[in-house]
This record gives sequence, structure tokens and C-alpha cells, in this order.
Amino acid sequence: MNYRFTLLALVGLIWPLAPALAQTAPPPAPTTTTTTGPPAAPTATAATPTAAADTATVDPKPVFFGYVGVYYGYDFNNPAGLTRPGFIYSENLHNQIAINIAMLGARYTSQRLRGTFAIQTGTYPDANYAAEPQIFKNIYEAWGGVRLAQYLWLDAGIFLSHIGLEGPISRDDLTLTRSIMADNSPYYEAGAKLTYDRGQKWLFSALVLNGWQVIRDRNQNEAFGTQIQFRPSAKWLLNSSTFVGEGYNQPDSVGRQLRYFHDFYVTYDPSPKWKMVAAFDAGVQAHARNAGGYDNWQGGALIVRRRLWTRTGLVGRVEYFRDPAAVLVSTRAGGLNTVGYSLGFDFMPVPRVILRAEGKQFVDRNEVFALNKVPRRTNAAVTVLLGLTF
Repeated sequence: MNYRFTLLALVGLIWPLAPALAQTAPPPAPTTTTTTGPPAAPTATAATPTAAADTATVDPKPVFFGYVGVYYGYDFNNPAGLTRPGFIYSENLHNQIAINIAMLGARYTSQRLRGTFAIQTGTYPDANYAAEPQIFKNIYEAWGGVRLAQYLWLDAGIFLSHIGLEGPISRDDLTLTRSIMADNSPYYEAGAKLTYDRGQKWLFSALVLNGWQVIRDRNQNEAFGTQIQFRPSAKWLLNSSTFVGEGYNQPDSVGRQLRYFHDFYVTYDPSPKWKMVAAFDAGVQAHARNAGGYDNWQGGALIVRRRLWTRTGLVGRVEYFRDPAAVLVSTRAGGLNTVGYSLGFDFMPVPRVILRAEGKQFVDRNEVFALNKVPRRTNAAVTVLLGLTF
């Protein structure tokens, strides 16, 4: 994918909006919903505060947002193909400066309607959307929703995954790079979801999906998912997400292999300086047609961030991923049985910019990696990133 050309197109789209954006406050992160009201329509008399409020409620303006993440990564195993191991989908190029994701979008929210449309380019969609038709590879989000009742919304389209804490944009994650279990579970989904959210302690969602990270379905087997979030206090968040459906998006003639998956994570913020996250994934998948039995995999991560000063912080991670039957990850020695360690440093020189650096090492029980074509058990890399929000 020629993502450099697409990035130029994105800049051409946003340039005419630059004067307006410069007069407003910094836009929220893509996961934040904000409603902004336009000025009242011209009338013969001055609009009253009530009339202006009604206009803002009925016809709010769309909010534009964007992000560019540029990175450099160096893999000490010096891969000949200039790409990191195949189970890594974000910041995955070796020894070159590249754009992981450049994204531009608009969000609309009113009392009864909401929706988001955003386009993307970069090495992340190039790697993670490889199985999708070309027309869908540049879609980051494309969905609309309607409020059916108080606190109850129905949304449909292409949206970010309900699974996991880590997303495709590094700025929104605790660590620069993603864990193995995040890179090998859905980042995006296509389907419909019903969400009940009172904005307090509980959130409930039920989803009907095309499949496991699938936009264009190749069979007639729908998948289903759930999400439950509980906030017992301002310091704690517990999340449980499930998926049940066909795992490989295979044609009906090949047969169906059902996948059952559960993701759980908990976040804890004991003080403004500390944040802690623990996450665990577990899944099973049926063997091929008439073979009987199931294969399983598990993953886990513990992440701790410490704010040093107002604009700087340290973040450490320990993770593991076990997939002996290669359900999600296939290597030269079969599946993965890997432990990973990473340490990162963050600096925000100005509110719209984040600079990040991270060192990471993987250690597997088997020789799944290679150095100069010689099998080895370890892989180490360093990555630096510049993230710009506009």
C-alpha cells in the first residue's frame, strides 16, 4: 500500500480546516464523545438562551479529529525482510522510519443520533487488514447509531473492537507497542451492537458480528459477542468481553471451526502518579471438520506506569502468550510459548505531541526466532515514536 501518497491526500483534506481548528481547544481522543452546538440561525430578534440550547441539542456540529504516529524500530535479530516477527502488526518494520497510522475522521453526536467516519493509512492497516478487500483497508471507523431508549443505543457498521484494553493508536495505550495477545485479537469489527450505558458503574453490550476481525465475510456464519464493564469506584475498572463464532472466516464449503474466547482486564489508579493494569485472555477452537476435539491458547499481561513529572513517565510490562497448536500464531517451530518484557519512557513536550521510546525482549521455550538464519529463542528490539494529535 502506498501510504505516503494517502497521507498527502489526508493533509490536503485537513489543510482548509486548519484556521478553524487553530481557534478551538485540542480535539478529544477518538474514543471520546463530545457534543458541540452551532450558533443559532439568524432571526429578526435575538435568540433566547433557551432557543440556542434547543438548536444545539437538535443540530450539533460534527467534530473533526486526527492523529499521525511516526516510528523507527530496530530489531536486533536484523531480519532480512525488514519486518519484525509475523505475529507483530503494529510498529512492525525494521530499521526504517515509517508511519504506523495516520488517521483523519469526523464524529457526530446528538441526543438521538451518533456516528463516526474515519480513514487511515500506514503500516498498521497494511499489515492488519491484509485479508480485507482493498476498498476496506483504509477505513478506520464507519458506523452510525440511534438511541432506542434512555441509556440504550443501537450502533452498526465498522467500529473498534470490544475486546482488550490496547488499541491501534499508541497515544491511547499505556505502552508504545502492543502485547502479543493484543496484536492477535481483534482491533476492529463489523456488525451491530446494542449498548446499555448509564455512564455510572455498569455498561452492557451485546454484539452480532461478521466474524473474528472481519469486514467482508466469506461465509454465512455470524459471530456473537458481549461486553460488561463495572466501575466500583473512580480508581477501579473491571472489563469482561466474549466472542463466540467461526474463527478463520473460511468459506462454507470448507466447514466451520467454532472459536470461544474470553478477555478480562482490570485497571487500578491508586493515585494520579500510578496506573496498573492486569489482563488475561483465554480461547478454545474446534479442530477441523470431523477431527474432533479442541485447541486452546492463553495470554496475560501486567503493566505499571509511573508518572515522573508533569510531562514524563515510565512504563513497564511483563507478558506471556501460549499457543502450542498455532491457532493464532504460526512460527518456524509451531506455535508460541513466549514471555516478554518491555520498559518505556514517555515525554509530552506540548499537549498535542507525545514522544515515546521502548525496549522489548521476547524469550520463547523453542527456537521460533532467527538471527542471520540461525534459529534462536530470543528476540529484542527498540522502538521510538512521535505521535501528533490534531
